[in-house]
Amino acid sequence: MKKEKKFAFFVHKSNEAHYAACLESLQALRLPAGYEAELFALAAERPYAEQANRALALSDAKYKVYVNDDIRFVHPGLPADLLQIFKNESIGMAGFMGSRSLPADGNVMGSEHKLGAVYVPAGRELSEMRFGEVSEEPLADIRFVLPSLFATQKDLPWDESYEGQYYAVLAQCCAFAEAGLRIAASLAQDVWCAYQSRNISFDAEEADRARFFARHHPYMSLTEAEDAQTALYACGEGTALPSWRDFSHPEGISIGSGTHVHRTASCGLALPNFAGRPRLVLGDRCTIGAGSTLTALSGIRLEDDVTVAENVHIKDYAQDETAIGLPLEAQATFPEGSGVHIERGVRIEENVMVKGTVRIGRGSFLRADSRVCRDVPAYCIAEGNPARVVRALSFKARQWLPVADEEALARLLAERKQTAPLLTFAIITYNRSAYLRKSLNCVLRQLGNDDLAEVLVSDNASTDDTRSLVEELQKTYRNLRYHCNERNVGAEANLHRAIRASRGEYVLAAGDDDYFAGGTLPAVLDRLLRHRGCALFHLRRAREPHRVYTGRGVADYIRMVGYHMTWITSTVMRRDLYMRIKAPEMHDDTRIPQVYLQMEILKKAPDFAVVAAPFMAAGSGAHLPSGFNFVEVFIKNYFDLLKTAGDIPPMVLSEEKKRLMEENILFWCERIRKQHLNLSLEGIFSIVREYYGAEPFYAQVVGRLKRILQK
Repeated sequence: MKKEKKFAFFVHKSNEAHYAACLESLQALRLPAGYEAELFALAAERPYAEQANRALALSDAKYKVYVNDDIRFVHPGLPADLLQIFKNESIGMAGFMGSRSLPADGNVMGSEHKLGAVYVPAGRELSEMRFGEVSEEPLADIRFVLPSLFATQKDLPWDESYEGQYYAVLAQCCAFAEAGLRIAASLAQDVWCAYQSRNISFDAEEADRARFFARHHPYMSLTEAEDAQTALYACGEGTALPSWRDFSHPEGISIGSGTHVHRTASCGLALPNFAGRPRLVLGDRCTIGAGSTLTALSGIRLEDDVTVAENVHIKDYAQDETAIGLPLEAQATFPEGSGVHIERGVRIEENVMVKGTVRIGRGSFLRADSRVCRDVPAYCIAEGNPARVVRALSFKARQWLPVADEEALARLLAERKQTAPLLTFAIITYNRSAYLRKSLNCVLRQLGNDDLAEVLVSDNASTDDTRSLVEELQKTYRNLRYHCNERNVGAEANLHRAIRASRGEYVLAAGDDDYFAGGTLPAVLDRLLRHRGCALFHLRRAREPHRVYTGRGVADYIRMVGYHMTWITSTVMRRDLYMRIKAPEMHDDTRIPQVYLQMEILKKAPDFAVVAAPFMAAGSGAHLPSGFNFVEVFIKNYFDLLKTAGDIPPMVLSEEKKRLMEENILFWCERIRKQHLNLSLEGIFSIVREYYGAEPFYAQVVGRLKRILQK
């Protein structure tokens, strides 16, 4: 537990004389009443990030102050200043100086957008170096802090692949930004610190620079850092930007992961009005076609998975036709809420023009040659000049219906508000808020505020910060619901509570450590719509583009799904069919009651679909299973539950036994033995004899198990 009234000072030690002077100035700081402090020295000759992580693990202080020994504190009230700054929980990091942009050579001090103040030696005196005016608002948002002095109120792990300090700190700034935490520089009258020497340098090693730019600016080759051009505000991995050097004011452009902009497409700001936040934002996995242009004056934002075809032009302003000889900056106004916002999954065909203050709702489609100058609601198809909605998705009929006029569209949109969601994504959790936070971030980025879906957290009476985490997110996401059991009823019973609390036509119940890859959940909604009525959907992890395979009945289901049905997160079930099961809790003691539920549902409605796609993101399943007999659950209980479905062809069962053993049991037995997992294999040979004894491959199975377990 972190101590709320404690500071930890991490001093980077490189010079004995400087270090002594730094400590002397540190001792002169005034701690607020009731606060305490501790000190850690980080040696200059050892990897900085590695030492920072070790110090984080040892310290129980809430507030961490990182300082280089060539700095002297000159403002005794610095701790009080930091406490005032960190009253705002959205601020994760604060420094004495930093920048809003990053030059392509990585030198923060070379940025045109520096802010902050420091004293530097000038003979025997100190001279104030200040960037940005002293303001009644004593803080300004920045993107990178200068490593010499900064503080944090949140602990994020440092990337230990960096040897030196400089790029490790820049990477840490990126980590804070990716976590949604602000970084601020002080613009207060009182300067916090002074350099002890005019010779200020940082350990910006070449290997660290290459690593940083490969991770955070992958579009840029290292040779492009030879000049001082500004890098993009931010850029994700796997993004292709062959023409980025032609973008206007790249410091105001943020691009996500896996996005591709054609070499003849153009992105940029209409004016040099970057003020610390990007004005042009492209989300993950967007595509911008040949000859298209995106020009932002106030702001243009494309959410994830937006597809822009060829020769599309998007700008968030319209020039005053009556203005005589006035340049754009003289005409420009920025009304509240102005700009273009294109929501997730929108597709725009060729030769479309989007102009002015426009919002295009998620999942919508703009047909070729359209001119869009007003909002298009979610899940609509628009065309024409000016564009109007011609078709829209009815949430009640689950079909795309023609729209005759504005009144018909208004009726359909009103009907949506009264219709239950198509899907409930239910997360079952207990005292694992760290896992839940990551899971919710993955899900809400894809389904947040989507009326086709709801996200439900079913909390098994957690005693950690699960409730406050969800309640904070509910301020942003209207379709996030919270259900809390009055007591811990166990994982299996919580599964039933989650399904019963759901409102969706279909329910996907997930573990809190299963993370869906970006873009996969909207595609699940599409498959549910196209195959509505199927009793079950199995989400099979595969490198396929959401391909669908359909089947009918238990035998087909075992052939096509098999033991993967034991993984609860892979199953989407019709809630009305679950509600018709007389005793759904009957087999909760097996630890895999979901197998029984699937068998019972298929009895009532035999049609199912398997959707194959790369569903899961890296890190899924991080919480390893423990505390039960593995072979009893995944051999004995599994095959006993399959029998509840009635007669199953012997050949189907035999094939499933062989597949289960070769693909799952042998792998886990080796893993349990090597990693000493808290899973029992007691009675394994008796269980195998009972369920495999009549199979022609029984002797081979026993031999392989003995070799694994006797190693």
